[in-house]
Order: sequence, then C-alpha cells, then structure tokens
Amino acid sequence: MQFLKENKKIVFAILLLPVFLFYLDGHLIGWIRDFGEKRSYVNSLLDSVDPLINFLSHGTTIMVIICAILLCGKLFNKRLYEVGKSLAISFVFSGVVVQILKHIIGRGRPRLLDNLDFIGPSLKSGYDSFPSGHTAVAFCMAYVLTQHFPKYKVIIYLFAVIVGFERFRDAAHFPSDVLAGAILGLIVAKLLSIKIINYGSQQNAGDNNPAT
Repeated sequence: MQFLKENKKIVFAILLLPVFLFYLDGHLIGWIRDFGEKRSYVNSLLDSVDPLINFLSHGTTIMVIICAILLCGKLFNKRLYEVGKSLAISFVFSGVVVQILKHIIGRGRPRLLDNLDFIGPSLKSGYDSFPSGHTAVAFCMAYVLTQHFPKYKVIIYLFAVIVGFERFRDAAHFPSDVLAGAILGLIVAKLLSIKIINYGSQQNAGDNNPAT
C-alpha cells in the first residue's frame, strides 16, 4: 500500500490501461497506419531514426553494452561497475517478468488483428503482444540510469519514450501494450532499486565499521 501511495503516477497510468484496451487501441492503430502511408517530412525523419532505435533497444545490443560497462568498470572505475551491475540485474529481471506475462496473457499483435483479443496461456507465434518487452526493458533501465545520473533524467526517459513509440509506430504493439510495458518496467526497477540501495547501504556501513 505504501508503494502505491509513493507512486501515484504509476497508479494513474494503471487506471488508464482499460481506456486504451477497450477503446483507444483500435482507433490509434488505425490512425498510425494511415499516418504511415502518408509521405511527409515527419515520416521520413522517423523512418531514418527507426533502424537506429531498433538496434539500440535490441536485447543483444543491450547485453553487449552492459558487458562493456561491467568490464570497463571492473578495470577502471568502481562506480561504473556498480552502474553496469544495476543495469544487468534490471535487464534480466524485467526481461524474465515480461516473457512470463506475455505468454500467460497471449494477446494478438496488431499485424494479426485490430481489436482486443486474448487467448490466454500460449506459445503461439504472434500472440505475445502484451506487454511490450522493448518498452519494459527501456523504462526499467531508464529508471536505474536516472538513479546514477539524475542530471540526464529528461534525455534518458525521452529515449525510453521513443523506444515505446517506435514499437507502436511499427505496428508491433498496441498502445496499451506500450503503456503496460512502461508501467511494468518502472515497477520492476523501483522494487529492484530498493533492494540494491539497501544492500549497498549495508555494505558501506560494514566497510566503515572498524574490525573487532
């Protein structure tokens, strides 16, 4: 209950989910498809950015970046190593939780249908839309990064938003999938962050106490 009180924005986003699921999803998917068919400067710009965003948000790319941060941190900078460790933990946990939920819920992707369709627990191809895994990981890691680099909070979260928008724009997910992914990523990150911070505080306290 205390967690909910301290995270009113997340609670508000959760309350918005049914509105997207039962009303806005179909309308917005139709709109984004029509928008994508129009040749405009905005579409050209988004098309040029899309491959880069997809590359940076891909799981393999993220794993390589995390490994590089861990290695550099281990060799040169203890703080950087802590950043890499936090990112690795958040990446693994958010990814596992998302995959479990995806296949328990079994929602069809926009390329298969335009409306609400849940078939329940399934490994069927194309029925793993809810929630968006890319968005969940992006927001989970964004929260972790902002704890280490608060000055860059706007830029970090802007990238996470762009990742979610591109998943919607590519018709890989419904808007509610993206919203649910963002919510899930933040919740996982906050819960993990509490554990990491507590562990770090205890470790520092132990380091500061003289040996007896």
